[in-house]
Order: sequence, then structure tokens, then C-alpha cells
Amino acid sequence: MKTILITGSNSDIGIAVAKALADHSVNLALQYYSNQTKAESLKEWLDNKNINNKLFQADLTQASSAKNLIQNTLKEFGNIDVLINVIGPFVYKDILTVSPQEWEQDIQSNLSTCFNTCHYALETLKKNQGHIINFAFSGVESIKARPMSAGYCAAKTGVAVLTKSLATALAPFKVRVNAICPGLVEEGNISIEERQNMAEQIPYGRPVYPDEIGKTVKWLIFDSPEAMTGSFLTVSGGWEY
Repeated sequence: MKTILITGSNSDIGIAVAKALADHSVNLALQYYSNQTKAESLKEWLDNKNINNKLFQADLTQASSAKNLIQNTLKEFGNIDVLINVIGPFVYKDILTVSPQEWEQDIQSNLSTCFNTCHYALETLKKNQGHIINFAFSGVESIKARPMSAGYCAAKTGVAVLTKSLATALAPFKVRVNAICPGLVEEGNISIEERQNMAEQIPYGRPVYPDEIGKTVKWLIFDSPEAMTGSFLTVSGGWEY
């Protein structure tokens, strides 16, 4: 039975990932930072499916909190086979008006959180020949001007480099490291107008559904080739940021 740690588990994508993995016999460690009600709703759903799970509240921008999260997960479940770093809020703001504090928050919440959890999980993942799955965005491989989301995109580009670097460094230990690169995802209760605006930008004609991300993660963990590491899996309907 695999023990899987999901950060940002109470986001729409995190919830979809957890629910997709509930098709298998797994232990789920579920990190969240805020919105405890949403996190507890996911826990209740998993409990009803008889999936062994536990919620952990943690601010992963703090290295000490990331260390505690890994330690507490190991204490609860004994090991970690898969680390899924869903965490990473999108921020839309003109780079000319972004403050140093806002810039630091972008980098901390999207990149440092990912590094922190990976760092403290390395030993258990090497022991178990585990798997790290990070989250970037469709088009992350291309350096483009993104003046309205420069901090977020800089951080996620960093996640892409981190993913490739860890994949190379951990390959001798048979630890796989890959990244999911979503496009525009239909999250929350968006209006018909918002959905139509998104759809017009996407060659496939509609946004990505969170459960499609969940299915991709499930496939990557349970059905993808063992030698598949350092890969970016794009789920975007042909759209690139």
C-alpha cells in the first residue's frame, strides 16, 4: 500500500487528485494551509470511501514546518512513497506595481514550498524508490514576457528546473521526479461568461477539468513506465501560457 503526501490538498486540483487516488488502496497524508472546512470536507469524503487519511495543517513557506510535516507523516504512516506538490497559488498583478514583499511571497509559496518538502522527504523517498510529482503550468519550458504574472511564472519556471535537476540527481536511486503542467483549469464556481472567455483561448474549446488532472496523476503513479522521469505532462487542451 502506497503512502502519498499531497500538499495543497484542499485546492480544487488537490481534491481531484486525492479523489482519483481513492480508486486504489492508499494512505493519504493531506497538507493544507487555510480553509480548514474545505479540508475537512475532503477528509469526510475519503472516510466514507474507507481511505486511510490524515489532515496536516502547515505553512510550507517555513522550512521548519515542512520538516515537521514530513516527520509527522512518517510518524503516522511509517513511510512516504509519493510526494505530490500541488501547492502554489496563482497571482495576477502588474510587475511594475509588485512590491518586494509580494515578489518574495510568490517565490516562497510556489517554489520554496516545493523545495522544502522535497528536501526533507529525500531520505524516505530514496529508501522506498519513491516518486515526486510537482506542478508547473503549460508552456513553462518557454521563456516569455509575462508582465502580469512575473512572480508566479518565475517561481514555476524554477519548479521546472528543480524537477529536472532532482530527476537527474535521484535517478541512480530509482526515485522518479516528474511535473504536471496544467492549462486553464475550471476551478471554483466560475460564471458562464468566465468559462466562455477561457474556452475561446483554448484550441480544444473548453477548460481542463480538475478530475482530468487527478486522472493524469493517478496514471503517472500507477501505470506510467518506470523509466519515465524528468518529464513534463501537459494537460491543457492545446493551450500554452
